[in-house]
Amino acid sequence: MAPARADSDSEILGKLVAMERQAMEGWAKGDPDPTLAVMDPDITFIHDVVGVRLEGLPPMKELYSRYRGVPLFDSYEILNPKCHATADMAVLTYQLVQHNGDVTRHWNGTLVYRKRAEGWRVIHTHWSAAKERQP
Repeated sequence: MAPARADSDSEILGKLVAMERQAMEGWAKGDPDPTLAVMDPDITFIHDVVGVRLEGLPPMKELYSRYRGVPLFDSYEILNPKCHATADMAVLTYQLVQHNGDVTRHWNGTLVYRKRAEGWRVIHTHWSAAKERQP
């Protein structure tokens, strides 16, 4: 039997995608604060660009400080988001397409969220380069 939850996967998906859009809007302006605002203090982070697992909020703040004031892309798309959730945990996967001038990059993202008193917080993120756009 699946654990009971207050919201459906689709309701949680809507909330989490809205949070991701806020984060991406920040990155488009060179502002990592919307991303940092939803990270759990115990976050773990894996990204092709970093090459190692980062643990905790202080290393994330240090990493993201390099990008402050530097827009990472001109525009973006969130493709095929999918959410699996229980009452207090959710896994969001999607493909991020970043457009920067004539260059387009594709990333596969997996984010694990935990529901806290203050709302959903990211406890794990994993980004890897995607070979092509998902349909």
